[in-house]
Amino acid sequence: MRHILLLGFLFCSTLFSTEVDSFTLRDPFMQDALQELDAMIQRNFVQALQEANRAHSCEPKVMKTAFHQTIKGVFWSLFEVDIENSEVLDRRTLDRADSIYRDVSLVEGSALYLARLGYLMRVGDFYIGSDKFGHFLETGYDYSNYSSLDEAMKFGEMTERTYFGLTTTGVYSYGDLASNLDGYAFWNRLTQYGKDSYFTCSNRTWTQQNRFTWADYINAAWDEGLNCNYYRNDHITNSVHNRIATLGMTCPVKSGYCQSMLEHYGYLSPRVVTTLCLESL
Repeated sequence: MRHILLLGFLFCSTLFSTEVDSFTLRDPFMQDALQELDAMIQRNFVQALQEANRAHSCEPKVMKTAFHQTIKGVFWSLFEVDIENSEVLDRRTLDRADSIYRDVSLVEGSALYLARLGYLMRVGDFYIGSDKFGHFLETGYDYSNYSSLDEAMKFGEMTERTYFGLTTTGVYSYGDLASNLDGYAFWNRLTQYGKDSYFTCSNRTWTQQNRFTWADYINAAWDEGLNCNYYRNDHITNSVHNRIATLGMTCPVKSGYCQSMLEHYGYLSPRVVTTLCLESL
């Protein structure tokens, strides 16, 4: 139902973000967002612990549900809303008309006209869109509820072909799919990885045993300037590449990251890593 509502929302509102321009605002002097992003998610952890311990149960679903409630939004995750409202994060955005998507027509990418572009942040060497955190937390949660990883990834690929991608924005983002998959790993680690789990329970009381850091998950595949998108048609492809070229860039903006992405995702790489990396093998 959330996904059906999203389709209607895209055609009646301009409040939330869709795609991110990972090129125009790329700036090595942008403040690293990692420390603040870690602090933000830790606040969610604390809130989830308080809620889970009201249940007086060590059932893993109790903690999973409690944490999900802290980030669950109607259309976008509350964590993305926190990013937008932050007075601390160095996060940047721009209008579609000033972005690499300025030549995409209303017919080709209607959502680009109806919703704002998301925020870009620097995390270490990578430039990450605010949408990736929503994919990690919300779509990763969806993945974790499927009976098999293959079925979960088919769902994610469907969303990129349709309402999160080609149909609405003209963009098929491998970065979205990579963050979905890493989110799946996160949700499994929440309570089910023994000593490596984030939370453990004893005597019907949950405690946090490992601190979360986004550095454990964010990698080159989340950066659309390195894990290049696929576009709906030749016009979008050519127009976006031309706009990137006017910035003195190409996609990828730097070489040498394919190997790390392929090693990180292994046999699943063809489903989450740009075909440019696969063609280079």
